Amino acid sequence: MSRTVARITTAVVVGLCAVLPTSSPTAHAQKKTATVLIVGDSVASVLQWAPAAMVPLWKSQYNVILETWGCQKLVDPGCKPPATPSALDRIKQHKKDNIDVVIIASGNNDTGPEYLRKAIRTIASQVKKQGASLMWITYRENGGVLFKNRTFNPVVKAEMKRAHGTVFDWNAISRRNKHWFTGDSVHMNGVGGYHFAINIKKALNVYFGQATPSTTTSTTTVATTTPSTIAE
Repeated sequence: MSRTVARITTAVVVGLCAVLPTSSPTAHAQKKTATVLIVGDSVASVLQWAPAAMVPLWKSQYNVILETWGCQKLVDPGCKPPATPSALDRIKQHKKDNIDVVIIASGNNDTGPEYLRKAIRTIASQVKKQGASLMWITYRENGGVLFKNRTFNPVVKAEMKRAHGTVFDWNAISRRNKHWFTGDSVHMNGVGGYHFAINIKKALNVYFGQATPSTTTSTTTVATTTPSTIAE
């Protein structure tokens, strides 16, 4: 069955979970199970160390593969010895697994908006080569990474527009939910991990055409022809 790459024709960042599939979702919707690869660093590793957090995804129709590891970087070896594989390496390791969507929840250990821009383009090229679609999770603007992530998130949105990918706006979703996080205000506790998974599931449901985007709370407008942004 052929896969389609998301190309949004109209995109508005709206309330609960606002992501529109770009092309007809028919090909994806006919599949009972879509395979989703989540690649992340220690922030997303809550999905591994807090098993209850994965319940919303385990009970979904998605076959989810987790590659969430502490100190992971986007295209370079990990930040602590022994060097761990990068997000790019993890994606390549699954090139024969017929991945439908790659979700990137990594980059917190990387620095510099220009580095991020190049890394996104490299990863987007690899994901496209593997015939999958790309969804990128924004970085929480809080704690010790507040200023860095304020420079990162505009790059994510611009590069996903360029790559015809999808932005999952975790920064917007989590902004008013401090109780989801540990003392550093960036890493999640078990409750936060559970809501993280719930919102990933909602994003996938809308992407695959199984839900209608909410329009109750408008937050931001993204230019037409860009991928949509998911916000709560």
